[in-house]
Amino acid sequence: VISETFITNKVLHLCKRGHDVTVFTHRKNKSGDLKKLYKLDAIPNLTIVPPAIPIDLFDWFKLVVSKPGIFLQSLSSPRSFKSTSRNKLLAKTFEHRHFDIIHFEFSGLGIFYKDVISKLKPITVVSCRGTAEKVKPLSVPERKTQMTELFKAVDSIHCVSQDMAQTITAYCNQPSKIFVNRPSIDISHFKRTERQIENGKIIILSVGRFTFQKGYLTGLLAVKKLVEKNIDFEWLIVGDGPQLEEIIFHIHTLGLQNQVKLLGKKNKTEVLELYNRADVFLLSSVYEGIANVVLEAMAMELPVVSTRSGGLDEVIDPNVDGLLADVYDHETLGNHLIELCTNPDLRKRLGQQARIKIENQFTIERQIDEFETVYTSLVNKKSS
Repeated sequence: VISETFITNKVLHLCKRGHDVTVFTHRKNKSGDLKKLYKLDAIPNLTIVPPAIPIDLFDWFKLVVSKPGIFLQSLSSPRSFKSTSRNKLLAKTFEHRHFDIIHFEFSGLGIFYKDVISKLKPITVVSCRGTAEKVKPLSVPERKTQMTELFKAVDSIHCVSQDMAQTITAYCNQPSKIFVNRPSIDISHFKRTERQIENGKIIILSVGRFTFQKGYLTGLLAVKKLVEKNIDFEWLIVGDGPQLEEIIFHIHTLGLQNQVKLLGKKNKTEVLELYNRADVFLLSSVYEGIANVVLEAMAMELPVVSTRSGGLDEVIDPNVDGLLADVYDHETLGNHLIELCTNPDLRKRLGQQARIKIENQFTIERQIDEFETVYTSLVNKKSS
């Protein structure tokens, strides 16, 4: 989907380097927005395959007509019809295709394909990014067993941070399979084109879905401290999600309706304009892998105030290129915001150093170099 720019950028840059890439989609995208936005149809070495599993009744009808064998074989086991037909369809998807690597970009997807992974001839890799590894094992007890089985079945495990690698070690009895390749961004796109206005209202920006992960209540309690200090500011939040109503309630209960503006969903051009307008970026998350929006903000020379959620302390050096507080620590977050709102020189210094950090360590070129190195090593190891 459009919000998963980290996958789209990876695909585009692998294609740009001459690799043949096939993307197996997991859900229907009827809008075609992604194809139009990135001109995917014009890339000769990119193939996009529609979902293997029927989504609706019409899809099931087409399946029965086009692949009656799978349907009839699955009917022979009526109690397990769903899982049998699913596994046959998933396995069929990869037949007669010559891949070196099959990379499942989320561990949840890997678990969905888990029963067929051991039957796949190409090398298999799975990515661990955040929710599936940090939250699901707490809320869905069987997820621990599923992850253990998945990590045993695949050849290699990609983690977005050292924190994530440490998180999954409990479910992986072969730590040598794990490699860390941190997220990246296209620094040619995320590049400031307007200078911040040093006088007047301070614009604080956040970008992220309205879910408990993003810790917006902690953020609201933090910016409440700015009101108490009579600081003239606005907190602009881009996103939507299931906790919208709850966040609106907190905003009004805390008396922040004049300072906090919910902007809804925005496309990448609109978000870029907001980065250019902003003075400070705030991330109040309770957990992350590594938040791409923080990398984007840093590339845009914005000083970032963030919690130490997930691998964020692997990105930000406190008082060098950003400011950090412990998860849920709204007092420290608020104090950091006050410091930045009242000190334009500090904002400028942290922002400039943040850009340098991204240029040196978090470019898409560096990330693709690392993926190429790992993929090549896996292929060579298999062929030797």
